[in-house]
Amino acid sequence: MSGLGTAIRAEIRRHLAILVAYPVDNIAWLAMTCLLFLALVTILDGASGGAYGKEDQVLTMVGWLTFQIGGGYVDHISRSVSDEAESGTLEQICLSPIPLAVVFIARSTVYLVIASVRGVIAALILALVVGILPINTSLVGLFLVSLPGACGLGLALAGLALVFKRTKALTGLAFGLMIFLTGAFVGLEKIGWLFTATQMLLPLTWAISLMRTTFTSDVTLSTLCSSGELLGLLLHSLVYLMIGIAGFVLGYRIARRKGTLAHY
Repeated sequence: MSGLGTAIRAEIRRHLAILVAYPVDNIAWLAMTCLLFLALVTILDGASGGAYGKEDQVLTMVGWLTFQIGGGYVDHISRSVSDEAESGTLEQICLSPIPLAVVFIARSTVYLVIASVRGVIAALILALVVGILPINTSLVGLFLVSLPGACGLGLALAGLALVFKRTKALTGLAFGLMIFLTGAFVGLEKIGWLFTATQMLLPLTWAISLMRTTFTSDVTLSTLCSSGELLGLLLHSLVYLMIGIAGFVLGYRIARRKGTLAHY
């Protein structure tokens, strides 16, 4: 892909400059993630009559942190298009020799790496509260496999933002639905066919369910590979990624044909 390496290096420099200039943003993200988790656990423990044990808390932590990283990306990448258009820098990016889709793929890659590092730090902090650090090779593997799906949804919404510019309400709606429909708080397996439909329609839902399964049962990546579930999740993520890239490119072409890339 032409210019991808150059775009990644440029995005790394851009993100590092932002990290240095605005360190409070990352501290606030960590504080919000941890405080919301603690509030959520308190609510669930009260609703269960005090029966929400350590294992349940760890399962919630797994879903919550995965959503914060993957769902946060979906929100970030689509909003960045609107912000670039509003500030007048979107046209400059479009005029660069590197294709716009490549720029945003590089931006997605760098953001997900940084967000994953923040997620690990949050997991270390929350492990002090829960008493268990839910990190193993199976969880890491499933998490990595799930990221292309989240990337696809984010790029599809970014494609809509290229055309319509003001899509923050739509992005907020998608982000809100993902909070409940990905199983970020509690598992959705008990809702039957609705869970099956949700795991097919949304990224992260299937991955979060499998991640919890590997933690509660004697299930490894090898087991999931033998059963075909790992391959199914991988194909699901890649299909979502391809749809997202196609949607982004289509949105760019429509906006360029309408001559609205420089307008907000």
